[in-house]
Amino acid sequence: MKFSLKDIVFAAVIAAAMNVLSFVTVPLVVAIPIPGIRVLVIAPFYGLLLALALMRIRKTGTATLVSFLAGAVLLFVGPVILFFLLASGIVADVLVYFFWRDMEKPANVVLGSGTYLAAMVPFGAFFGSLMLQDTPLAVLMTQWWLVLLASLLAFLLGAAGAWLGVKANKELRGFSMMK
Repeated sequence: MKFSLKDIVFAAVIAAAMNVLSFVTVPLVVAIPIPGIRVLVIAPFYGLLLALALMRIRKTGTATLVSFLAGAVLLFVGPVILFFLLASGIVADVLVYFFWRDMEKPANVVLGSGTYLAAMVPFGAFFGSLMLQDTPLAVLMTQWWLVLLASLLAFLLGAAGAWLGVKANKELRGFSMMK
């Protein structure tokens, strides 16, 4: 399926909102040396926004498109962000395609959004250790349980945000802002 101009514009609005939220929240925790902490603070917001995009666009590749648009702007902050956003979007889109394709079902939207956020933690840690060398890869591998715990928390927070997004979508449909 091809994306229409309307789809791309909506994805760009969602990506812009994601960037604004990350510019506000991430600096609050940037000094905390816990793997995945940056993802945890954005997870509910990104979950809500991605849920709106998934329910509005309803095409394979939506998470990747939103990730690319958000990451393209954040490329100027750090190239690692584009890589882990794209990787997370691809993982979410593949799983949505094979397991949760029907975006009319709220559970599928919640699972897709939660998976997107859960994938951000290990990809962010991995690409960060390779490109930024904040944490050596060997140290990261010895702290796998922290990455797993942060991924689980990111999934739960992202899913909670997506659940709110599903509820918001029902309200927005009444105003014909969503399909």
